[in-house]
Amino acid sequence: MFQILPVVFVFILSILLFNNNKFNLDKNVSVVIPAYNEEKSITHVLDTVRKVGKITEIIVVDDGSTDSTFDLVSQYDDVILLKHDKNRGKGSAMKTGLKKVSNSIVLFLDADLSEINQLQVEAIIQPILDGNADITKTKFKREAGRVTELTAKPLLQFFFPELNFDQPLSGQFAAVKSFLDSIDLEHDYGVDIGIVLDADAQGMRIQEVDIGNIVHDMSTLKELNIMANEVVRTIVDRAIGYGRLTMMDDLGSAIRMEIMGLSLVTFGIFGLFFIKFMGTVISAIVILLGLIISLYYIFRIIRMSVKVFRQTKVPTIQIVKSFIHMHFPVVISIIIILAIVATLLGSVSISSNEISIEPTTKNLVISTVSQPRSSVDVRGPYTVESALENEEQLIRLPNSALNTLQAQYGDYIYIGEDRYQFEQVVNNENDFIRIPEAARSVLDVQLEQVIRDSDLRGLFENMYLVRNMHNEEVSKIEADGNETKLDIINSTVVNICSQIMTDSHPARVLMIYVNGTKVAQETGVFTEGYYPISINNVTMNNLYLNGSSNGLIYNSTYHSSSIKVVLEDNNVNSTNFFVKDSGINKFLNINIFNH
Repeated sequence: MFQILPVVFVFILSILLFNNNKFNLDKNVSVVIPAYNEEKSITHVLDTVRKVGKITEIIVVDDGSTDSTFDLVSQYDDVILLKHDKNRGKGSAMKTGLKKVSNSIVLFLDADLSEINQLQVEAIIQPILDGNADITKTKFKREAGRVTELTAKPLLQFFFPELNFDQPLSGQFAAVKSFLDSIDLEHDYGVDIGIVLDADAQGMRIQEVDIGNIVHDMSTLKELNIMANEVVRTIVDRAIGYGRLTMMDDLGSAIRMEIMGLSLVTFGIFGLFFIKFMGTVISAIVILLGLIISLYYIFRIIRMSVKVFRQTKVPTIQIVKSFIHMHFPVVISIIIILAIVATLLGSVSISSNEISIEPTTKNLVISTVSQPRSSVDVRGPYTVESALENEEQLIRLPNSALNTLQAQYGDYIYIGEDRYQFEQVVNNENDFIRIPEAARSVLDVQLEQVIRDSDLRGLFENMYLVRNMHNEEVSKIEADGNETKLDIINSTVVNICSQIMTDSHPARVLMIYVNGTKVAQETGVFTEGYYPISINNVTMNNLYLNGSSNGLIYNSTYHSSSIKVVLEDNNVNSTNFFVKDSGINKFLNINIFNH
């Protein structure tokens, strides 16, 4: 059965990838006819569409007619008749009709087509039925419309040059309903061109269909003026909405080029310090190119802005708001560049024979283990400072550095022959590590030296880290006055020694139980060998362990206390290696103090 699953998967994927729109259509068409005072032609239009077999739903929207249009349409039993109380415009009538459509393909026809025939109607819807188009619009042989030639085409050529239709304002078109439901139809004569522009923006397949001769009622000059205003408004609105107006604007173009120049400078600086393959020469070329572009276009922007400010008749407050809106991206880009430059200058060190720029950044650490000490942590960089007075055996470091070393406050670290204890920082010195002079000498670090978090383990590499974990077992007793007091039965101090390394390896979890209570837990790497277990500084056993050791590895009784040591795999890596025997440092020492 499982052998045929790949075949089924490929078959389903092929259907999803190569499925044509025609498989999603029900092959039936609804026609919506907006009508306003069309008593002379509405009957012919209805009789024509009723002959088309694929049209199974006819919807007429009477847009507040004052003649007999409504009465004529009401005589057809198979026509859905809707009515507006007053004239709202062609787009509103189309929206009203679209709400009642039940088929997946919609045809819009004007009601004044006094000579339209069945073949012309079928030609409009056929490309969609064949799956070759998502939307069809018509062109026909008639004298060119004045609004089309003098208004629509010049604007479309300027803002939407990819559209090259002979008659972009044709009101006869068909479309898949799912597309029409996804857009907002205009309320007036701008509805036709608005649909075309929205279809182009959504990447729909648009096909212009030649339906031959057609007769339209000639509009009056007043009607043409209204139509032209509505078409211009629709085209300009779409140009603004789809970013075409800004793209054609000289100032907008200069601002985009300025941002590109500043981005190149930013990229060059970033590449100079952080991208190895770019190299110094390539980074310098990118920075220089970005500076040239930035300087050239910043002067152009200033010159054009001053010119606009001097020539405009708009109130000053309005022009200032416009300038802020237009120039805001450039201002943000300049601020980013200045921040980068300031950061670099802050990383400059000057000596007698060189100037060094060494930027250091914080590390973003995201833990992937199930129970991390800190799931998300921003660490480093750290500046080395001297120890506080009378603290020659303490190393103070922030919690982020402690997490990197996989340690805790109170732990010991052996640097050279001396033991130091990790302690918390004081006065919120979260960017400092205070190291005594003797330890700095062994570690070979200088005062005010900056250490990245990723280099911190390397600084303490091969040093011995002793986890120092305390646990107390108490009981409650009744004292005088019925006050409850705590009586310490025993206390346990567990020391686990590991060596800090820079390479990460699969680790195990070491857990120590005293009298059934887990008193310590540590994660580290085991290599093959013998690991001594001591109780109260006396070696009790040498355990042979390796990377696959698991479960209960030690079970004993010391005086009245039971002691168990367990190893478990938790699928994590560690850079701390458990120590077999390093002389003064033992793998595991359990100190039990009975009271």
